[in-house]
Amino acid sequence: MSSNDTIRLLLIHDTPSEAQRLVSMLHNAGRPNRAQHVTSEAVLTRLLQDKTWDLIIVAEGSTQVSPTLALRTISKLQKDLPLIILTERSGCLPVVEGLRLGARDVVTVDEDQHLLLVIQRELLSLDNRRRARLHDRRYHATLRRTRELLDSSKDAFAYVSDGLIVYANDSFAEYFGYASGDEAEYQPIIDMLAENEGEEARQFLKRCAIDNNEVEAREWQFTARNASGSGPLPVRAEVLSTTYEEERCLQVRIAARREDTEHLEAQLSDIKNRDPLTGLFNRQHFLQLLDSTIQSAADSHSTGGLMFIQVTRFEEEVQKVVGVAGADALQKAMADLLRSCQRSGDTLACYSDDSFCLLTPDTTPDSAEQRAREMLKKVSDTIFDAAGKTLQITVCIGISLLSEASSGAQQVLEQALVAHRQALGADSGEGSFALYEPNTDGGADVETYHRARVVQALEAGNLKLLYQPILSLQGTGEQMYEVLVRMLDNKVELAPLAFLQELGDAGLSAKMDRWVILTAIKAAAFHVEGKKVSLMLHITTASLLDNSLPGWLAVAFKAARVSPGSVVFQMRQEDITSNLHAAKDFTSRVQQLGCRVAVCHFGTGLNPFKALEHVKVDMAKVDPSFVREVQDEGESSASLAGLVKRLGELDTKVIVPHIEQASMLPTLWQTGTDYIQGYYVQAPAEDMRFDFNLD
Repeated sequence: MSSNDTIRLLLIHDTPSEAQRLVSMLHNAGRPNRAQHVTSEAVLTRLLQDKTWDLIIVAEGSTQVSPTLALRTISKLQKDLPLIILTERSGCLPVVEGLRLGARDVVTVDEDQHLLLVIQRELLSLDNRRRARLHDRRYHATLRRTRELLDSSKDAFAYVSDGLIVYANDSFAEYFGYASGDEAEYQPIIDMLAENEGEEARQFLKRCAIDNNEVEAREWQFTARNASGSGPLPVRAEVLSTTYEEERCLQVRIAARREDTEHLEAQLSDIKNRDPLTGLFNRQHFLQLLDSTIQSAADSHSTGGLMFIQVTRFEEEVQKVVGVAGADALQKAMADLLRSCQRSGDTLACYSDDSFCLLTPDTTPDSAEQRAREMLKKVSDTIFDAAGKTLQITVCIGISLLSEASSGAQQVLEQALVAHRQALGADSGEGSFALYEPNTDGGADVETYHRARVVQALEAGNLKLLYQPILSLQGTGEQMYEVLVRMLDNKVELAPLAFLQELGDAGLSAKMDRWVILTAIKAAAFHVEGKKVSLMLHITTASLLDNSLPGWLAVAFKAARVSPGSVVFQMRQEDITSNLHAAKDFTSRVQQLGCRVAVCHFGTGLNPFKALEHVKVDMAKVDPSFVREVQDEGESSASLAGLVKRLGELDTKVIVPHIEQASMLPTLWQTGTDYIQGYYVQAPAEDMRFDFNLD
C-alpha cells in the first residue's frame, strides 16, 4: 500500500493513553490511520468479521485480550492480518516467544523508530500478498477466457512440451487430418513433418525453448503430412515460448489468413512499434520489451542493464542553433551512432526528442560503466552535420541494473532517471554517467536532493496549479475547486507538498503555501466569464504555525480583489490534532476574515470528533479509506454513513473524495453527503471550466 494510504489499525492495550500515543506517533510520522481500541475477545471477533484491517498491535501484557488469544482468533477466522507484539522485556527471548506464537515481530515499548520500520515492512508485505491473490484470480480468469478463445479460433493452435502436443484446438486437428483436438494431443509433433525435416525441426524447436522469448514469435516453415500419411503440405507457422497449465512449452500457431495479409499485418505492427524519424523502437513498445526483459531476468536469475542517454542542453545548444529541422537531423544522426554501439541482444529505443534508451539483457556493473565511457567518448569525438552547420555535443547517461528484484519497467526506468540526474550534476562539460545505487543510509542525501528540487522549482517557476471540481449533491450551485500544485521535473509532473511535509522544512513549506495561495486567488480573480468561484487551498503544518499568515492573507485578498468568502483553507486532521492550539487560533482568525475552514482525512485516529470540540470547521472531507471500503472492496457503507450523519449533526458540510464510480452516488445521496470529488466528476485540469450544471 502507498505511504499516503490510511492504515486500518486495531490496538489492544490496557492503557488507553498509550494506545492514543501510538496513534499520534504514526500520524506524526506521516502515516494516517483509522484506529480502533479493542477491549475484549468479542469485540475483536466482531471487528474482524465486519471489516478488513491492515494491522494489529497488541501489548504483551494485555489482560483484556492476550497476544495468544488475538492470534488464535485471527487464525480461526482465517484472516491475513499481521500482528505485532509490544513488549517491556529486553533481549531476544520475548522475540523468539512471539515469533513462535505466530506474531510477525516483537518490538520493545518506546522503540518507535524500530516499530515504524516493522510496520512499513509488514504493510508492504501485506499489500504484496493481497496483490498476489488478486493477480492469481485474474490470471486464472484470463486462462479460462484464453482457453475458450483458443478452442473457437479459426487459427490452428498447438502447445508443445518436450516434443509432445499437450493441447491442440480443433482447427489444428483439422489442418493435420485428425478428428478432434483430443485425438492430436500427446502426439509427437515431429511425426507430423516430412521425414527428411525431422532433425532440422528438432534443432529449431530446441533453440526456441532455450531462447525463452515470450515477446517476438519466430517464423517456422516446414513441410507437413497429415494423419493419413498424405502430403506434402507446405506450412508457415509462428513459434512462441509461453506457459500452458503452469508448465513451460512452445506455442505453435498456423494462421488461417492468407500469407499476403499476414505479411501486411506484420509490417503495420512494426510501423506502429517504431519511431518514424529514427526507425528505432518507440517509447511505448520499449516499455513492453523492458517488462519482458525483467521477467526473463527473474526467470534466469541474470542481471541486465538499462542506459538512459540524453543529449545535454539540447534546447540551448541544438534547437536554438539549428532549428527544428536541424534538431531532427541531429536526432537521426544520434540514433545511427547509437546503432553502431549496439551489441547482439541489445534493444535500442527513442525515448523522446533528445533521449534514447539502450537495454542490455546480460551485463555487470563494470561492463555497463565501461560501455558508458566508450559511448561518451564516441559522441564527444563525433562532429554532427545539421541544417548546414556542424555541431559537437555531449550526452549524460544514467544506468540502472535489472534483476529478479526489479518490480517492473517503471521502477527500473525511474532508477535510470535518478542516475541520469546524478550524472548531470557531475557533468563538467564533457558528458558524464552514473550507476544507480539504492540508498541504504536512511536518506539524508535524498532529503537534500528533494529540497533542492523544490527550491529550484520555486526560483525557476517550474510549478503549475491544477484544479479539481468539487460538485454539490444538494444543488447549491456553488462552483468549488480544490487547488493542487505540481512541480515540473524533467517533463514529469510531481506533487511536492507530499514530501515537503516529510522533510520538515518549515520555511520552504510556508513559502510554497504562499505561492499557491497568491497564484490561485489571482487565477480566480480573472476567471473566465466572471463566474463566482470558490477555491479550496491546502495548508501545511508550517503555515498553521505561522502567526503572520492571517495578516498577510488580508492584504493578499485586498490586492487581488478577491472575496475571502470564496476561499476555503484545508488542514489535515493529524495536523489539527498535533497542533490543537495553533489550529484553533488560525481557524478563528481566518474565519473572522470571512474565509471558511475544512479538515481533510477526517475519520482517522481513535476519536476524530474530539478535535472538533475545540476547532470549529465549516467542512470535513472524509478519509479516502471509507470510500475504498465501499467502492473498491464491496464492504458495508455503515461506517461512512455514520460518519456523515454525525458531521451533519454538528452542522458541518461533508465532502466525499475519490469517487470513481457512478454506483457510489445512490449510497451518498442516502447518507446526506453534501459534496463529491474524484475522477468520476473530473480529473484535475489546468483551467476552471467545469460545467457544474451537468445532470
